[in-house]
Amino acid sequence: MKMIKWSTIGYGLLALTVLLFALSLLVVYVAPRSVAGEFLMTRLSYPVVVVGYRGGISSRELAKNMRSIRRFYENQDFSQVGLRVDFSTDEGKKRLAVREKEVLNKMVEDQVIMYLARERDIFVSPDMAEQGVARKLEEYGSSAAVTENLERLYGWTLRDFEKKVVLPGLYEEKLNERFLKETDPVGVAKTKIEQATEALRQGSDFAKVVKQYSEGQTADEGGDLGWFAVNDLTPELRSPVSSQKVGIPGSVVESTLGFHILLVQETKRDKDNQQLYRLKQVFARKTTFADWLAKQMKGIPIWTLDRTYFYNTETARIEFRDSVWRTYEEELRKKATGDASFFF
Repeated sequence: MKMIKWSTIGYGLLALTVLLFALSLLVVYVAPRSVAGEFLMTRLSYPVVVVGYRGGISSRELAKNMRSIRRFYENQDFSQVGLRVDFSTDEGKKRLAVREKEVLNKMVEDQVIMYLARERDIFVSPDMAEQGVARKLEEYGSSAAVTENLERLYGWTLRDFEKKVVLPGLYEEKLNERFLKETDPVGVAKTKIEQATEALRQGSDFAKVVKQYSEGQTADEGGDLGWFAVNDLTPELRSPVSSQKVGIPGSVVESTLGFHILLVQETKRDKDNQQLYRLKQVFARKTTFADWLAKQMKGIPIWTLDRTYFYNTETARIEFRDSVWRTYEEELRKKATGDASFFF
């Protein structure tokens, strides 16, 4: 009888444990932003994102990073730019939620970089990581000063700094080196801009050449860039624009982004007598590491288990599922005048 009694109790406790676990999963994944959901997410370790079958991001990792973000902003003085950090208000909580999504995207990107690196047999040894930390300490100041600042601003140790900043940076650096060897980031863009140049030389209309060869957002707008003062342009474009004749396409100009053929449509003076130029362009974009990484991310299975988000395979980014949140985020971006004001 005693054996039956104890086994009954044991089965009962097991069933209760399973039930409580199932209820916690239900709360976490159905109502993650409820009081109970947030409590469980921050104190226990539930998967939030799964990356490529091998890795993922847990609710505990995300919560720890968000505590560091809060600590950082709470330790800054934004009074000079008229800002006040207050996470207790509804607006503060909403802005922090937007920041959380950006942090989550960075965490996913770091995991993908390590995933791609290891696929290519790229590994960062403990010695290399230690050397990386030493270089950063040299760059930022003494070990004691950096350690004090890490603790004060983020609540981090040097080990946290190595894991969260130095190690991902080293993997990205080595993967970028491999990307440059495996691809020709300039060749395709150069070929395209040469074809556009030849079409213009043959007498093709600028708008037609834009439609056929140009890339980027301006391509959908007929190549129109709008009005600019010379100093508002990137350094590579300033001299060509200031010396270019109106209505005549200029020579090819190379910038860090790609290759440009500029057309000065008209000029005018503003109220301060500053010369302004209305510009159009044919633009051939260089393939950057970020472009390549986004393309790779589209081929890696990534799932979000937190119903607040979904993984957008077109943009290779985690986005808000609720359209109200997406609208709020877009409005926040439009108002942004700097990193601090974007979030707070």
